[in-house]
Amino acid sequence: MTDDVYDIDTASSALGDGVRHLDLTDRWNTPLGRPNGGYILAAMLRGLGDEIGSDSPLVAAITYDRAPSVGPGTLTCRTRHAGRRIRSGEATLMQDDRTIAQLSASFGERSGDRHLERGAPPELPPAESCVDPRGHGLPPGGIFDRVDYRLSDVPGFFMGSPSGESEYALYMQLRDGRPIDRPALAFLCDAFAPPALELEGVSNSMTIQLTTHLYDVPAPGWLAARFTTRHVTGEFHDEDCELWDSTGRLVAQSRQLALLV
Repeated sequence: MTDDVYDIDTASSALGDGVRHLDLTDRWNTPLGRPNGGYILAAMLRGLGDEIGSDSPLVAAITYDRAPSVGPGTLTCRTRHAGRRIRSGEATLMQDDRTIAQLSASFGERSGDRHLERGAPPELPPAESCVDPRGHGLPPGGIFDRVDYRLSDVPGFFMGSPSGESEYALYMQLRDGRPIDRPALAFLCDAFAPPALELEGVSNSMTIQLTTHLYDVPAPGWLAARFTTRHVTGEFHDEDCELWDSTGRLVAQSRQLALLV
């Protein structure tokens, strides 16, 4: 597989009047056999940015209306606001005349040197001493072949024994160390198994809505990720993600609402 699979699979082609053609591939499928929601978000964000004229998304909120399928889709984009500092727009992904997902995003360049950080990256041993979950219960194929992971301990649900603790930390990077742009950060916020799977009786979940804040392009190296589920209400649960780069900067965070299945 070539090093530019991410570029190929998130690219869309302009058809005119804000309409773009997008092919969803099976190289980013979840174990449920459908394209991962974070992959769809990255592809839609790239297409909307191309139409708006910016490759610097600040925030993106996506709602998933139906399960996607591998194959062609139509991405319809429109600019909502084109200001001096902030541009914003919307995009809708359709397949077979059905709405799959709707995206709202704002784009803008970062400026200024003000910085305040009250959080901290997760405490993890060096990546080279962590466990590669391949061969320890991580399903092969699809998205799990496109991202490298390292964990201090293998999650209990991988081995059929959920721990009951719905929070974990791990290292992540695109396969082969490919540089990560801002749409890829949005993808990585939804690129690992949900921590809700550590709860007894939970077999899987599907994202309904996902909002990501994209602070900066990360420095080279592994990202340290923290995934947490704190609230389960009926059939729904939340999931928070933080992504920290190799210099200890928070480069992205997200929150999603998902449906237990």
